[in-house]
Amino acid sequence: MIRAARLLSFLTGFLSLSQEILWVRFAGFSYHGAPQAFGMILGLYLLGIAVGAGIGKRYCSSGHNLFRVAGILLFTAGVLDAFFPFLATEAFGVSNTMGTVVLFACVVITSLIKSKIFPIAHHLGAATSGGKVGSSVSKVYFANIVGSTFGPLVTGFVLLQVLTLQQCFMLMAGLTLLTAAYCWHVAAAPSRRFVLAGSIAVTILLLLLPGVLLPRLVAGTSSYFQGTFRSAVENRYGIIHLLDTPDGDVTVFGGNAYDGTLNIDFMRDSNWISRLYALATVKPKPARVLVIGMSAGSWTRVLSSFPGVERIDVVEINPGYKEIIGQYAAVSPLLNDPLVHMHFDDGRRWLKRHPGETYDLIVMNTTFHWRAYSTILLSREFLGLLREHMNPDAVLAYNSTFSWDVFKTASVVFPEVYTFGNFVIAGEKLTLPPEEEAIARMAALTLDGRQMLETSKPEVLLKLRETIHRFEPFATVCDEKEKSGHRPLEVITDQNMLTEFRYGKSIFFAAER
Repeated sequence: MIRAARLLSFLTGFLSLSQEILWVRFAGFSYHGAPQAFGMILGLYLLGIAVGAGIGKRYCSSGHNLFRVAGILLFTAGVLDAFFPFLATEAFGVSNTMGTVVLFACVVITSLIKSKIFPIAHHLGAATSGGKVGSSVSKVYFANIVGSTFGPLVTGFVLLQVLTLQQCFMLMAGLTLLTAAYCWHVAAAPSRRFVLAGSIAVTILLLLLPGVLLPRLVAGTSSYFQGTFRSAVENRYGIIHLLDTPDGDVTVFGGNAYDGTLNIDFMRDSNWISRLYALATVKPKPARVLVIGMSAGSWTRVLSSFPGVERIDVVEINPGYKEIIGQYAAVSPLLNDPLVHMHFDDGRRWLKRHPGETYDLIVMNTTFHWRAYSTILLSREFLGLLREHMNPDAVLAYNSTFSWDVFKTASVVFPEVYTFGNFVIAGEKLTLPPEEEAIARMAALTLDGRQMLETSKPEVLLKLRETIHRFEPFATVCDEKEKSGHRPLEVITDQNMLTEFRYGKSIFFAAER
């Protein structure tokens, strides 16, 4: 009985914390990566644990067979664990407010039911300890800690790498049912063989369910972007999914936030790829190029068309994008391009590990400034690190996602900063060439022996001229902002994380329709 109590404590910790990891991913995806999602799920989980443990201790003095009680509780938990992800998904399909309410309720109930087992396991361990209550309770407690440690590690680093989010939810539900069957067995219940066989069968059926959770969740939480679910890549780094848009594009989302469109056509410009073409006007022949954030590869593919490129280092944190690139002819040549070297790592860590690497052009495909961890790529400290890797006349370009604090931060690190739509273009010295020279530089881009821009066509030439005139000195734009009554712009640092929290989006922003 003592060993059974310890095993029950271990399994409860493993299953409970594994479920928390899954709900954190579910919430992070539902709220498009809002940084508050993790804290909210953690707080709700702790609330459920506190309430559940308080209720669970009452069972200990009830006089019932506690293993049978634990089995009933875990059976209930297993059924709800399988049902709740679909319930929360459908609730988001009704409205984001409804989805939030249901999600919060599901998380609290999930943790509450399993936490009832915690005092029961301790009571079982102490009741059969033969007078060594302190030693027995400590071992039961230790077993729970070990399970709570292994749960997030196994689920976060192993299961989410090989299974989808839905499959992980269903696996945890099945394991909870099997743990209930184990308790039924220890309690010597007459129906224990039937319960075990039924739990195994249900677990297998749950794992074989069609993968409907993610497409439904995408449909319910992406109302700001229209499209038909195409496919997805799920791994421990996150979820990447693709939508077919009504205008014929394939759009890529990372963590349910827009991450780019598979397009390298300057004239189509559905992903504002003209921003990359425009870089040729200020850096026409970069020998060494660094790309941080590859996404589906459209930007990198265009950069490979620049004259004089000798090497392109691409740093991308999620290797799942490589799988997507291989599926589309517009970008798949990147996988066999001898000039392109892909590194799957964190951008800041990679730069620190390669202090001797310097570049003529650095391009960052940064995500929305309000998403979790965006400060890592937008802060003054990181821009200072980038500056150490830039040659004297190098150019840095990255997406501000329309945060003027991002431009302000760049202006305190670099003496020259230009805006180009939502693009930051910065460096030690930037010189905009005359119009005809700028057009000639952009016209020099070639890919696979083909000229990227047919300047003989009037419509192409017109768009080129319009593109060139989108450069504006940030100092001028900043003055206009201040005169218009905009709040004073602030510098983003690793410490203040102001785009994520002070001026970021609440997890409830999606409900504000």
